[in-house]
Amino acid sequence: MTLVRCADCGREISEQATACPECGRPLQERSSATATSGAWAGRPYFYEYKSQIILFGLPLIHVMLGPTWLVGFRPARGIIAVGNIAVGFAAFGGVAMGVVAFGGISLGILCVGGMALALGLGAGGIATGYWAVGGIAIGVYALGGLGIGAHTLQNDPNLLRILGAPPSSSR
Repeated sequence: MTLVRCADCGREISEQATACPECGRPLQERSSATATSGAWAGRPYFYEYKSQIILFGLPLIHVMLGPTWLVGFRPARGIIAVGNIAVGFAAFGGVAMGVVAFGGISLGILCVGGMALALGLGAGGIATGYWAVGGIAIGVYALGGLGIGAHTLQNDPNLLRILGAPPSSSR
């Protein structure tokens, strides 16, 4: 019996095993048809898809979904990334980092999420950025329940005009 090392956890296991008993990684290579279709990776509740198209050293689309107790903290990395943790030009996930990021916690240039930490436009429950819109908004232009910044509804009456809102008519 020949022993091989698991690529994920490093445990020595039989080469005849179909999956690592420690981490659940499938040991037999998937066929190219299965790899491109994004079929289930042999583990329950785990899904990974990587497109064959590579741009700037990253797959065009990378999807990595599954509970952290099974998948671990393995991020989806791609031009378009979707996962528990997503890193890419456009990122969608629980924690999303990218130029355009949508997630529970999002970091980047344009962010939307529960907590949006943006350099440009941030929108969410708690939002930061040059332009920030949210329940708590912190930025140069801040619009929200609690706005903190140079231009807010509380300290700049012209903010609505700057944003393009029609003037209110007084009776």
